[in-house]
Amino acid sequence: MAALLRIRDLELIVALCEEGTFTRAAKRVGITQPAACKRLDVVENAVQACLFQRKNGGVEITGSGRSFVAHARAGVQSFHRAMHEAREAKHGEREKLRIGASAYIPPALIEHLQATQLRLYRDLSIEIVSDFTPELLNQLQRREIDLALVTTPPVIPGVTMLHVASYPIMIVFGEAHPLAAKRSVGLKELVDYPWVFINRNVNPYLHDMIVKRASADKGAPHIAHRFIQADQATAFLKDNSSIAWLTPADAKRVAHHHGLRYAPLRDSQIRLEVHLAALADNKSPLISEYVRTFAKRMEEQRPPEQLTLPISA
Repeated sequence: MAALLRIRDLELIVALCEEGTFTRAAKRVGITQPAACKRLDVVENAVQACLFQRKNGGVEITGSGRSFVAHARAGVQSFHRAMHEAREAKHGEREKLRIGASAYIPPALIEHLQATQLRLYRDLSIEIVSDFTPELLNQLQRREIDLALVTTPPVIPGVTMLHVASYPIMIVFGEAHPLAAKRSVGLKELVDYPWVFINRNVNPYLHDMIVKRASADKGAPHIAHRFIQADQATAFLKDNSSIAWLTPADAKRVAHHHGLRYAPLRDSQIRLEVHLAALADNKSPLISEYVRTFAKRMEEQRPPEQLTLPISA
């Protein structure tokens, strides 16, 4: 029976462990929820053990499941590493790095990714892949990309994170909004107003952390609208009642083009923390050299990178 298991089955088990629900795990591996349930049954029949307890709204991993996931994760990573290296060797291609970059990374950091030059790899080719943080981390674990520059990532077993930069989240509002004159705003001040908030799939970890912290003070915030692109958020701010959550670069841009105001969120725990993610077991000297060089370059550039952005009066 074990011979009937597929790499996709192992990916599903790992996804269930990390996502906690059939819906999110199925979406992550690209199958339907009913199909995910059936494949889990196949795996559990093959190993003759219950890996997950089904509960309303999700699953809870068992002791057997934890043991299985540890080996399944290693198996999936080895498979994708083999696929990646075989493709690279097929045509004797020159050295190449595929680097994922979150859709909300400041443009200056993207430039740093491309501008990083390695003394030992003069002919290095760098391909930038843009996506949301969760998908980039999935691609990294599947070895479809070599590195990922992501915002506020969760802790993931087998993935190392190098802290690169930290930015405040900006709160954007109309010129006549009660908070428009503020130089900075606290989380408690925002709960009284309707939120124009990021869609959860952009970054579930950051999304849930913000909602949880806000709910601890005054109850769950009123999320009136959800968006993916920053320009979509501006349409909901014309009535001067709502507030929007944006990155510094997006806030500055939309404020200039749409006559809006913005101020940084005054909260030490809610920030855009940018990390360069890599697989802990990756032995590639190219990747190691790139990470070291990029980190050194960022350290040299840190003072100008950390300057406070101008705030609307």
